[in-house]
Amino acid sequence: MIKASMLLNTSFPFTTSYRVHILIGITVGSLLGFILIFLQPFNINNFDHSYKEILFMGFGLIKFVNYMGAHFVENYFYKRKKTWVWWNEVMFLILSSISGAIFGYLYLDIVFEKQPLSLFRLLLFCSYIVLPVLPLIIFPKLVLRYFFSKNSIQDSQEIIDNDQDKVIENITLVGDNHKDEFTIPREQLLYVKSVDNYVMVFYKSDTIQRVMLRGKLSAILTQAPFLIQPHRSYLINPKHVFVIKGNSQKATLISKEIEEAIPIARTSYKTIKNVFN
Repeated sequence: MIKASMLLNTSFPFTTSYRVHILIGITVGSLLGFILIFLQPFNINNFDHSYKEILFMGFGLIKFVNYMGAHFVENYFYKRKKTWVWWNEVMFLILSSISGAIFGYLYLDIVFEKQPLSLFRLLLFCSYIVLPVLPLIIFPKLVLRYFFSKNSIQDSQEIIDNDQDKVIENITLVGDNHKDEFTIPREQLLYVKSVDNYVMVFYKSDTIQRVMLRGKLSAILTQAPFLIQPHRSYLINPKHVFVIKGNSQKATLISKEIEEAIPIARTSYKTIKNVFN
């Protein structure tokens, strides 16, 4: 009992996307129509009506409309609770099945049979049509909701992550004199070169440009730890394309974006090769 309660309170994947649920509704409705027309389970093959194929297709349409209406309601509760667990899913399946049975009965008696509505006829409809078919529908619907929602959530998260990656991130480099600073979009930074007591920052705007700051290369590396150091006098941005020329005894990095060949120290060769190989 305790395990069942814990299971019902575990998270169930849920997406508010109408596109996903329209696809689920169409699939479930088509499946219902297929079952009624072609498989004719249980007593359905005894159902006598001159247009029964059209009638059965109508049940699929009613199932789709009912599902979308149920999704509209569940969306309302989800947005209020901000959570969806197995218990919510079970209640959704039960209540949407009940409403689907009622709408199906109304559709049958009003549109095709033109019979007066009665509780007795509703019970007959549920006994001879709804109950035999329900297990063939409710399990596929649960599986579709689980996997479609899970995939939709993953896709949405990937889009969010990609959008976050596209956000321009600025990096500020500060020299020994704190008034001596330079801010640049991270992706534009090409490499940094040590020149005596200064560092030369090379970056790509419309053309390759550079700015000089008083300071040490080690200070720049602390401020921009995404840079890697192929040589004691250089830092490079690995986001740009560099090609290794030579071997471990005498190797350099070259790029179409810069004119200078950047030397690679022997001690850094393996690390740099792993990055750009």
